[in-house]
Amino acid sequence: TLAEVLITLGIIGVVAAMTIPTLLQNRVNSEVESKLKKVYSVMNQAILMSEQDNGPKEYWEFSCTQDENGNYEDDCSQIWEKYFLPYLKVSKYEKFESMNLYNIAMYFNDGTILVGKHNGQTDYTNVIDFFFFPNGKNFDKETFGIISDGQINRRDQGITFFAFRFAPSSTNPSDSYHVNKGFEPYKWDIPAGSLTKEFLTSEGNDYTCNKNSSIKGWCTALIQLNGWKLPKDLKIIRLRFAELFLLHKKLINFYDLYVIYYRFC
Repeated sequence: TLAEVLITLGIIGVVAAMTIPTLLQNRVNSEVESKLKKVYSVMNQAILMSEQDNGPKEYWEFSCTQDENGNYEDDCSQIWEKYFLPYLKVSKYEKFESMNLYNIAMYFNDGTILVGKHNGQTDYTNVIDFFFFPNGKNFDKETFGIISDGQINRRDQGITFFAFRFAPSSTNPSDSYHVNKGFEPYKWDIPAGSLTKEFLTSEGNDYTCNKNSSIKGWCTALIQLNGWKLPKDLKIIRLRFAELFLLHKKLINFYDLYVIYYRFC
């Protein structure tokens, strides 16, 4: 009867509403996890190849000077063109300035983007921060790292992009987890012996992987600590079923759906 058909459809709808978001979330999580693990491997392999031509990474020199008008000199390009780009397969790259620093965006064929930021401060001359976008559509060089009220805007870090750091020769004590290392998840200022899930997700620190933190720089370290798997209780990346039909009415393009933020839920 019609009533039975309607009841059956209703049951199917309820089941779908309960299961489809989970299936989509698992798919998105799997994409992010595999791409994080891949870029970690690719970058460290590139560094090993670069060392064969340029010597130990601990002795690489990253000079980046400005002229009297504040324009960056040609030596800034050497950082990327000598040590990194010859050993990476990128579809294109472009240089840009943000956070008052010299940056590069490297585009990979799988749709991911890796942004490198050279730290110009005296204590961090040979340090590069990297920001990895599993979905390149989330990157906009015009708005990346906008400084507002003296603060760098990284509200989507740990959500749509993830932080790494290259500081093998840093002399700053806060880089203890990066000295003599290659391309590593961002672990700046993590106290020795504190690389635990409890510390990385704790309250009261802007860098922890906590929804109340403003920077979330340590989310990548947390994922690495969990075997490159997003912790099940980490509600940084979530999908909302009702939103699936609102994004250009595309059903289902995972790259377009990635990521609905936890704050929308």
